Amino acid sequence: MKKLLAFLSLAAALTAASGCAQAPATGKNDQAKRFFDAWSQTYYPNAEKTYLGSVILGEEAGTGELIGSNEETPYVYCTVTSTDLSGNVNSTTDKKLAQQIGTYSESNYYGPHVLSRAQGRLFAGLIELMQTMREGGSRTAAVPGWLLTYDIYDTPEEYVKNCTGTDAIYSFKVHEGIKDIVKWEIDSLSRYMHRHYPRVDSTAYGYYYIRTAEPLDTNAFESSSTVYINYTGRLLNGQVFDSTVQDTAKVHRIWQDSKTYEPVSLTWPTDDNKVTFSSGSDMIEGFEKCIHAMRAGEKGVCIFYSGLGYGLSGSGNLIPGISPLIFEVQMLGLNEDGSIDES
Repeated sequence: MKKLLAFLSLAAALTAASGCAQAPATGKNDQAKRFFDAWSQTYYPNAEKTYLGSVILGEEAGTGELIGSNEETPYVYCTVTSTDLSGNVNSTTDKKLAQQIGTYSESNYYGPHVLSRAQGRLFAGLIELMQTMREGGSRTAAVPGWLLTYDIYDTPEEYVKNCTGTDAIYSFKVHEGIKDIVKWEIDSLSRYMHRHYPRVDSTAYGYYYIRTAEPLDTNAFESSSTVYINYTGRLLNGQVFDSTVQDTAKVHRIWQDSKTYEPVSLTWPTDDNKVTFSSGSDMIEGFEKCIHAMRAGEKGVCIFYSGLGYGLSGSGNLIPGISPLIFEVQMLGLNEDGSIDES
């Protein structure tokens, strides 16, 4: 009964708001704004509004540093869930919620993400909501569609006039504000190495290599020759996102029946050119750096920061932006008959 009354109240509010429909339209969002204003007044009449027009539905204050402006804190490390105004989930980085609504995938990454607050990277409405938050705080807000834009304007009226979008509710928790993103990632990688490989130093900036099995042949591969490898890729939390080994893929529940699990071939370069996949697929710099230094029969683990990987963009739902990567690699030799030696 309460839901019915609320719906009727919203309908009445919309009718009242459109009572002067004979007046000429003055902007592309006139009707959308009337709806959003009526929705927020009906369901959250006492809610606080931000300067640009988002409606704060709930929050818990953090105790850490103030996030402040984009210039002060260009990046935030946070978890985010987006729903429509009816509460239907559009996207989430929360594992438990994804499991509850039936969208969870073993191969996807769930947890905090690094978000850039630079123009063109984060919606204007979210940038505004984060400015007054402190680390450790959480906030849920209804954001009108015209604020879900990457464009930046000075006034609410300019957003209403120039931008369109679909209203949404965002719930997010800010775990940490990040002033220097490269230092932040390198420090996290250094802490990981100190815990797991305390005696290993970086061989290049943000890059580590640990040999786990000596090569069977220390001679360099011939130029333009075809070589074969097996590999498994992980995030620092141990989550496997790719593997050429079928048993590994099954254990970590990323196995796909459409994929062939077998050693992949590489074309060894001439002179100082890069190693390339024979298939023509791109190879990220950190992985290529690892392969280039290995010899037949050798096994090793390379660990490197995202500057040698997928950077701020990440890779789909598997690898979030600003993620150091771990690759366990086996450089396979060839038998006398030319077959692959996987021993």
